[in-house]
Order: sequence, then structure tokens, then C-alpha cells
Amino acid sequence: MNSALLHNGKVVTAAEYNPDVHGNRIYCIDKSCKAPVIYVAGTESSVPYFKTTGKNEESKHTEKCGFYKPLTFEESILKVKEYQAELLEQGIKETVIRLNLNRIDPDYEAKQVEREESEKKTKDPNEIKVKQENATPNSIGSLKAIVKLMTSYEPDILASILISVKGKKIPISEIVISHDKAHELLWADQAIDSLSYFVYGTIEQVFRREKVYYINFNPVRNVLFSLVVFDKYFKHFTYTDEQLIGKNILAWGGLRKNTFQEKNTSEMIIKSNKYIEFLPNSKNKEM
Repeated sequence: MNSALLHNGKVVTAAEYNPDVHGNRIYCIDKSCKAPVIYVAGTESSVPYFKTTGKNEESKHTEKCGFYKPLTFEESILKVKEYQAELLEQGIKETVIRLNLNRIDPDYEAKQVEREESEKKTKDPNEIKVKQENATPNSIGSLKAIVKLMTSYEPDILASILISVKGKKIPISEIVISHDKAHELLWADQAIDSLSYFVYGTIEQVFRREKVYYINFNPVRNVLFSLVVFDKYFKHFTYTDEQLIGKNILAWGGLRKNTFQEKNTSEMIIKSNKYIEFLPNSKNKEM
């Protein structure tokens, strides 16, 4: 755990924690848990962190706590959303990760010489690390990287992340969403204009027409959501029906409204295999 709840309701990170200032009454930040935790100081090869002692039932995380066990992708998203607003409101140190998915776009023409800024920067001693060794990435260039991020880091660390895209800095829980949430935002006119979203769901059907493919998600709360591939991009989208149907996936793209049989539906235009990523160890969301 990178964060802990103080006795006065404030949240402190392990890098900031000072027992002489903050006291020794520190707890898990999850509202369903609040188990007492202890501080473990960092070393030359590790960063400081908090943990439960597990000496008795009161000093263990509860089953509903985000730190009780490793989380699936979907469980991680839900916990990050639960933690993020409060942690950012309390002024917890934000971690900004730049998003650039230009290279997965078949229409993108890269410059002959394209280099990332490689200037060495002075390392921040408080820089977030996971498993006491790896810092969060500075940038993300694929859906695989998003899935790895969400399944490799604890939810309080993820809750400190802002995704930088097109000049906007957006909490990660507001850009990685379920397909029913994406539909809700779109039809309430609350989706951010010109912003592409990461949307997850389970594929139920694939309809292949002469000019277009429709990849339909299992309806959640009666929401109809489809991925759409136009014929121009058929050569870039080569997954078979057997590879898709029944799979939990993450997809990336812009959202658009549609109406089918007098019912509001939502669509996402994708262009290639790289616009989707299969999710590991996911659970189907309750219908």
C-alpha cells in the first residue's frame, strides 16, 4: 500500500509519512476495511510502504477491500474509481502518464525520425514505485500497456494517475470505463468531445456485412454497444468469430450515438486488431 488513512481522516503517502507528525494511528484507506496498518521504511533498494500485520482478524484486510487480494482488470477499475475522487481531492501527489496511440492507427504516417524526449531528469525520491522496484511508466502507446498498468499496480497508486491526452489531464477512472457507463456518458452529453475512451465488455455476437463488421457486447442494464469496423480496415482486423465471441476485451476509440429499432445504442469505431486487447482473469459483469 502506498497510502494510509490517518486518525483525523486525512490520507498520507508512505513517502510523506512521519510518525512524529502524523502519529501512529494509521489505517487502510478502503472504507469497507479501515484495518490498522504499519509503516515499513524504505531502503536503498526499496521504497517505503504500509501493510497490515495480520496478527488477528482486526489487522487483516476485509474481503471487499481493494488490498485483500490481487484484483482483476474490472475489479481494479471499480476500486480506482472508488478511491480516486477522494484521494485527488485530498491533494495526494498526482502521477501524469502521457497517452499516445498514434502508432496503432493504420492511417498514421510516422515521421522519418521520431524520437521521444530522452533527457535525463533528476529522480524524485518520492516517485511512486511498485513491488519496491518499478516506477509507473511515463507514457502509454498500446492497449496492452493499459491492461498491464491496471493489473500490475495497487489501486491507491492507480488512483493517483492522470492520463495526459490532447492537452487534457484526466483521472484514469474517467477514461477507462465499462461500455454501459460509456453509453450513459454519451447519451447524457457528458462524454468529452474529441476524446477517445477505453471501454471494456464481453463480446456476444459478430455480424459481418459486405461493407462493415458489427461486434456486439453482451447487454448490461439493457445497453446495446457495438464496435464497428468499416471495409477500408478489414485487412487490419483479422480476428475470427471464434477468437472474439465470449471474450472479455478492452477497446479504444471514439464514441458515437446510433438508433436501432427505436432504441438508443452506442458505437465505437475501430480500425485494426490493435484497437482491442483481451483481458486476463476477468469476470462477466452482472447482467
